[in-house]
Amino acid sequence: MTPRHVSLLMRSGLTFVALGALTFVGSLVVDSGFVHGAFQGVTVALMVGGAYLLGRRVWSSDADPDEDGMWLPSRDGADER
Repeated sequence: MTPRHVSLLMRSGLTFVALGALTFVGSLVVDSGFVHGAFQGVTVALMVGGAYLLGRRVWSSDADPDEDGMWLPSRDGADER
C-alpha cells in the first residue's frame, strides 16, 4: 500500500470511531423507541468499521518487504542452531 492509502485508512478509521462515539452519546439522549435502537445499531456499525480500518492500517504498515511479512514462532532463534 502506498503511504497515501495508509493515511487514508488511519483518518477514515479514526473518523468512524469518533462518529461512533457521537452516536453513542446520541443514544443516551433518546430514551426509547426506534430512534434509540437506530442510534445503537449505527454506533456498533461505526465502531466495528473503525476498528477494522485501524487494524488494517496497523497490519499493512508492519509488513517488512524483505521478509514474508509475518513473524513465525518456528523461525524464532533459528539462527542460533
